[in-house]
Amino acid sequence: MILTRRAALLSALACLPCGPLWARPDDGPAPYPLFDTPPESHVLDRWEVQMGARRYRLFRALPKAAPPAGGWPSLWMLDGNAAFSALPRDLLAAHPGLAIVGIGYPIESRFDGAARAYDFLPADFTDRAGRATGGDRSFRRLLRGPLRRAVEEDLPFDPDRRSLWGHSYGGLFTLSTLLETPEAFAGWVAVSPSVYAMTDDLQGLARRSPLGEGACARLLIELGDHEQHEEGAPHGRPVREGPAPLTLALAETLGHRPDIALKLKVLPGLTHGQTFAGSFPDSLALAATL
Repeated sequence: MILTRRAALLSALACLPCGPLWARPDDGPAPYPLFDTPPESHVLDRWEVQMGARRYRLFRALPKAAPPAGGWPSLWMLDGNAAFSALPRDLLAAHPGLAIVGIGYPIESRFDGAARAYDFLPADFTDRAGRATGGDRSFRRLLRGPLRRAVEEDLPFDPDRRSLWGHSYGGLFTLSTLLETPEAFAGWVAVSPSVYAMTDDLQGLARRSPLGEGACARLLIELGDHEQHEEGAPHGRPVREGPAPLTLALAETLGHRPDIALKLKVLPGLTHGQTFAGSFPDSLALAATL
């Protein structure tokens, strides 16, 4: 269902306090059926790049069709290994003019927990697994500079139609990037964002950080209605139904801003991990129509 701003606020106030959301879906080996049987609409490739002390695996699905005059719209997906592992062939084919970019890591599994914690989280957040944090600003600079150049070199990407997608810690990074460097992308998709990791900072930024004169960002926030947990509850087992109240409260603040066109959508029956792929149809649709 889609919540209005008023309904979102009422839902947030009605929820009892809960512990933080789990930071990522279950890990596992990463098969890539999309590379085995790519759709007729796109050419796929992947390669690795070294960026100082950091190394990344980049994924691309590039349209075969001639680009429009301004170039291809593009969706940039964090946790690129998992995204390209889960992206359905038919869904990609349904958007023949959309370029998809995955920013991942040189691993065999879907998620690199240590790398994503460092790249997506601020320094003042203590990761529950003891992983290093604080690389978010450096990663933001890489994403806007060297990584972007590596992906787009000599290709017709539209600089005005880039969208950023992130889930969990990546969703948090997407929101903080929107509020700190809004010029980096035109469209934004934050899926089950781990808002608890910097609630006060995000609320402060949401209230006082204008995007610039005449700017208007398109923002989609999606989350499941089975994401609430108690501290110490087993991984993946929600203790009560309902979307995360901290995310709803932030969406309420963002929804009042004239420079952000917000759509908030609750995915019924989905847990934190399930929203990863559950968000794909709406996310590709937003990026393709930007």
